[in-house]
Amino acid sequence: MVQKKIKPELLAPAGNLECAVAAFESGADAVYAGLSRFNAREKSDNFSFSDMSKLSAYAKKHKKKIYLTLNTLIKERELEDVFNDLDRIASLNIDAVIVQDIGIVRMVRDFFPEMSIHASTQMGIHNSMGVNTAEIMGISRVILERQVTLDELEAIIKASTLEIEVFIHGALCCSLSGNCLFSSWIGGWSGNRGKCKQPCRRRYHSKTGENGFFFSTQDLYTLDLIPRLKRMGVSSLKIEGRLKKADYVRRSVTAYRMMLDAEPEKERETLGKAKIILAGSPGRKWSSGFYTEESMKNVVQYTSSGISGALSGEIKTVNSKGFTVAVSRELKTGDRIRIQSRSADEGPRIIITMMKKNGKKIEKARKGETVTVVSDRKVPEKALVYKVGEQPLPLSANLSDLVELPSVTTINLRITLSTHEISIECTNFKDISTWKKSLNLEDATKGKITDKNLIQAFRATRTARIAAGKIEVTVTGNPFFPMSMLKKVRREFWSWVEKHLDDLFNEQNKTRSIDTFIQAHFSTHPMAELQRQYTFTDTCMVSHIDSPEDKKMIRSMSIFTWDKTSEEVFLPCFTAEAELEVLAEKVEAAYWKGIRRFRIRSLYQITLLQKYHDIFITAAYPLPVSNSFTARELTSLGIHSVQAWVELEHQAINDLIRFSPLPVEIYRFGRPHILATRASIHGQGDITDSHGVAFMIRKDNDEGLVFLYGKKPMKIPEIEGTGNCFDLTQADFSETLTTDFNFSKEWM
Repeated sequence: MVQKKIKPELLAPAGNLECAVAAFESGADAVYAGLSRFNAREKSDNFSFSDMSKLSAYAKKHKKKIYLTLNTLIKERELEDVFNDLDRIASLNIDAVIVQDIGIVRMVRDFFPEMSIHASTQMGIHNSMGVNTAEIMGISRVILERQVTLDELEAIIKASTLEIEVFIHGALCCSLSGNCLFSSWIGGWSGNRGKCKQPCRRRYHSKTGENGFFFSTQDLYTLDLIPRLKRMGVSSLKIEGRLKKADYVRRSVTAYRMMLDAEPEKERETLGKAKIILAGSPGRKWSSGFYTEESMKNVVQYTSSGISGALSGEIKTVNSKGFTVAVSRELKTGDRIRIQSRSADEGPRIIITMMKKNGKKIEKARKGETVTVVSDRKVPEKALVYKVGEQPLPLSANLSDLVELPSVTTINLRITLSTHEISIECTNFKDISTWKKSLNLEDATKGKITDKNLIQAFRATRTARIAAGKIEVTVTGNPFFPMSMLKKVRREFWSWVEKHLDDLFNEQNKTRSIDTFIQAHFSTHPMAELQRQYTFTDTCMVSHIDSPEDKKMIRSMSIFTWDKTSEEVFLPCFTAEAELEVLAEKVEAAYWKGIRRFRIRSLYQITLLQKYHDIFITAAYPLPVSNSFTARELTSLGIHSVQAWVELEHQAINDLIRFSPLPVEIYRFGRPHILATRASIHGQGDITDSHGVAFMIRKDNDEGLVFLYGKKPMKIPEIEGTGNCFDLTQADFSETLTTDFNFSKEWM
């Protein structure tokens, strides 16, 4: 069982090298950062490979950690690029990769076992059953869904053995993680691909005449909750903000570091000081987010603009040399501002490099003054000016002096020890003989050698060119291995490795070369036997009794409302910790009444159903399947068919079908939810945005969630060789005004 830490790790965002160093200098134990692609914040600066190498060297020198974000969904044709990125990343000795796509979990586990895997919040894990599924998959830490209450979090930690990470500060999404198609629905820019356009921050209009920011959440703030989180046994406390700059990172890390380090008798005094530091970083109104039932009701305040930053003025006039601002809050040169139109559509960000008043340069503009901001950026008149940052304090470290980490090759070891011999195999290199040494060890009366002793000893290599990766240990018998002898044996082994460096570093000798990846990829072709075993059938998902009957279709109904006409039941996409037992009882009742087909929509349901061995399981939206490696992983977890991820375009669907080891079903018709939340949403019924795009808000009392749907149902053509899903829970076949979503355009 994982030992819960007394003091959690403080984890900070790093959109670039400056932010990362600022975080470390301010007291962060670790940072999370992404390369230029395949991460959920593609709009941040992100890291070049060279900068990531420099950061890795800096972190190792200062005994800090780096977690690489690889937290987007991956299409079939991108798998090879992801593999190549991971191969380069492996040389940087990164402490863990943060992953959303379970196909990438499979890839890391199979080809890069030395890398620890953290389940991204985008996986949507929100209860102890979900954590258990993550453990089965070889994941070492779960970053929980942000819509989990403190009481639920405490129960999850008590019931789980993995490390648990939670968010403590920064922007919140209104939707359950991994359940949001909002940005993708309005223009193809997917939040699941790091390209969210934040439509939840816009103003919407309801048919009742009300308008407001129905989905715009306040920012998360938990300084006063840190004492409880420390005592609860949370492993890591995460600050959101890879789109933020170094001044935000420095202030937020400093404030939370103070609270983490405060002795119990000093917590109240420290809270006041930390709050003052944090208040200097412009943002939205603070909230406890989803951590309490009360804050969950108020986290969305629809009358407040969803714009981040401190409102600082209004633009009066615009010309080719800049724009005049009626200042309502002090502005300085070096400040970063965001220009927002009245519709709250996303506006440009500008650094104030020069201001003038009455034709003279000024460094500071005070409240009540009208000044000119010199800029060549095009901005709208009457727009609002928000301050979003300021000139950061200088770093102690000189970024130009940072050097890249020397090229490192990671070697995974399999150590076998008995009283008469130790043998060590380099498992990620082929055609290298196993190193062996004869021993004459006595049986231990006390102080028996442990797996941990051996792993710690062999971590210490003799050269900077080599790092020990994953170490597997098998000890037979009860050998007593004196520490002095163990160190000598370790030196002999690594000396032997050094003599074989050229052979080891030969690309052809790597078991995880691109050739081995391609071979594994093509092995996912569905076998004829599998295709014969599972027939493709139409599936009609219904939650009401007046749907059209069609004997060719399998009736799939909610676990909450199914009846004797049902041949399959589908499970809720979210189940709070306290409701797991009730759901398990409902599943048990359905099973004993003859239901043998289940449609799962979240990873926790794999654990929920694992005791039933004669059932047929389909993985469906919002459980994402966008590549064959995901299908492979689901195969190993007992799944029998998969539904292609609803955001995929036609080509990507065909690619998935070609390589999936499981039968693929297509979401042909219906309204997939494009947002799901536990928050209280003021708007109800039909709403529109400022561009006239229409949506529907519906509350589901069985699931305890509010769902947002597009006004137009999704409809795509039949694809040969697949099953069909017709979802009639929120749609009807009589509707003719439809959309094909991303089917005929590229999913970005």
